[in-house]
Amino acid sequence: MHDPIAHSPVDVLIAEDDVNLRDVLRAVLEKKGYRCTVAATGREAVASARQSPPRLVFLDLTKPGSDSLFVARQLRADPQMRHTHIHCLSARSDAEARRQALQAGCELLLTKPLDANALLQVVEEQVQSPQERRRTGLTLRQAEELLDWLEANGNTGAELALEEEGFSVRWSETP
Repeated sequence: MHDPIAHSPVDVLIAEDDVNLRDVLRAVLEKKGYRCTVAATGREAVASARQSPPRLVFLDLTKPGSDSLFVARQLRADPQMRHTHIHCLSARSDAEARRQALQAGCELLLTKPLDANALLQVVEEQVQSPQERRRTGLTLRQAEELLDWLEANGNTGAELALEEEGFSVRWSETP
């Protein structure tokens, strides 16, 4: 079992081959305080996600040089990313594109051109806010990993409590 706080936390992984869109998305999200990383290819996205599992992935559905749906399946199959939200970005909005995205493990298919307000709403609903992170000193992912580690090491009294202002982790010193 790995150290629950070893990875540098990433809120959003933006896997997009269009450098301009990738930079704009990153700037918008970082301005709101989210920690972002970017990838230009599917291979980079998988490697980055495995190194520092993100809370949310935006994956370009038409990424050249890789099958984006295959990338989504790889991410979804990785136990480190069981809590990660994966969303496809695509110019396609047809029923077949949505069906393929859902079958690959994506939760949403967001169509291009992207609405910045809708995108921010998705992130705010699914990723811990920077204010919550400052309050606790841990990301929600780190708290979940800490809870998993405590339970794996015999502390069955550990609990993660989601509260209106954030979350807390409680445990006793003895199992």
